[in-house]
Amino acid sequence: MNLKKINSKKSITLLALILASILISTVSAAVYYSMIAQPAVTITAAPIVFVQGNDWPSGSTLGSNGTWVSLALKAYPNVTQAYDQPLNVSNTDSSSHTFRLRHISITPASGNSQVSNFTSINFVVENAAGTSQASFNYTVTGTTWNTPSTTSYLTLPASTQWIIYVSTVATAGANSGITANIQMSVDVE
Repeated sequence: MNLKKINSKKSITLLALILASILISTVSAAVYYSMIAQPAVTITAAPIVFVQGNDWPSGSTLGSNGTWVSLALKAYPNVTQAYDQPLNVSNTDSSSHTFRLRHISITPASGNSQVSNFTSINFVVENAAGTSQASFNYTVTGTTWNTPSTTSYLTLPASTQWIIYVSTVATAGANSGITANIQMSVDVE
């Protein structure tokens, strides 16, 4: 029996055992404890919702939960088309909430010749007394949309409805059949 072979096998085995012990002790030292989170997410009704107004445009659609709306508005050449109360914003909660209007997108995009058919598309948030609280106006310069800045947050009192007034104007020589698709957000805080 060769003594040298036995010592070298034992040394390799001992070295492997030491390395495994170091690895195990390092890994176990890094984990002190674990925490568990179990969120429960419950769907509830939104406190601020859209409601049809007294001047609800034909062809418009209101989502069943009041959190989205598609308004079918018209613009006439060289005429201001006013919708006095096409849409309301309603606080259904017993406490006040804040909201703001924010531009997301508009098509046709700036640079498209179809844009020059429009003059303006204006949205005005009015309180129950008809006093303007915020304006959100899309205007046109040549073929460029001038999109509105995000409004400051407005405080809508508890159990109150406010009006979103809309007016549209097309240029004197506007072509019929052109549509501006606006996507805007009503952010609720």
